[in-house]
Amino acid sequence: MKPETVSFALNELDERHICDTVTFSPGAVRSSPERIVIMKKKKIITFALAAALMLALGITAYAVFGIPHSVGTHPMPKTAEYTSLEDLPKIEKDIGYPVTVPEHFSNGYDFAGLRVDGQAVFGENNEVLKEYYAVNATYSKESAADLYLEISPVTELEGGNEAPVPSEQKTVNGVTVNLYLDHYKVVPADYKETEDDLAREAAGHYYISFGSDEIAEYDMAFADFEMNGAIYNLMDMSADDGSVDKLIGMASEIISGGNT
Repeated sequence: MKPETVSFALNELDERHICDTVTFSPGAVRSSPERIVIMKKKKIITFALAAALMLALGITAYAVFGIPHSVGTHPMPKTAEYTSLEDLPKIEKDIGYPVTVPEHFSNGYDFAGLRVDGQAVFGENNEVLKEYYAVNATYSKESAADLYLEISPVTELEGGNEAPVPSEQKTVNGVTVNLYLDHYKVVPADYKETEDDLAREAAGHYYISFGSDEIAEYDMAFADFEMNGAIYNLMDMSADDGSVDKLIGMASEIISGGNT
């Protein structure tokens, strides 16, 4: 799952772009701009990283994934924010497919809010190929970083996409859960990759993006699975050695609640 570099555009920027050279700025990440544009030329951008950035920062356009398709936010009439799961029946009616959104997890994470976003698959000429709604939920726990759950309908694209290779897989009640523990290193444009960088990149789940003012490194963990016609993606953007076990536990609870 190798992401290309990420560019944060100005608030008034209204178009998605695909170009050769863009930059990633941790400072810009913290500023929570209204729009993010993720660029791609030759390599596949990680959907999970893009989704994680979108969920954590409230950003609107987020991914270019596969050729010649891109995925991004799209104006739709029933986008909204919710603070209670009592609204879940209305949400499911609006989005057009059932979702399982727990209020509590046994590890202490509690539902903190939910956003329904309009999204679309675009062709290479920016034409809308398919539009749909995605559900983005935030979970909080005292003295811990928030975790994120994104749910979207399964979308079949002609030609398909290059599937990222998971760190490991688990099977829960017949559902395959893909687990990822990835290291991201953001470096200045003139950074020269070391032999250690090259070896770790070759081994997988170690990604370098160019364009920051200084070197910054992040660990992120993801768990994704397909259930009842939807793709579920759990994300921990402050990962540690226990993150994969934490996410598989949470995925198991979602699956147990949804496969009834």
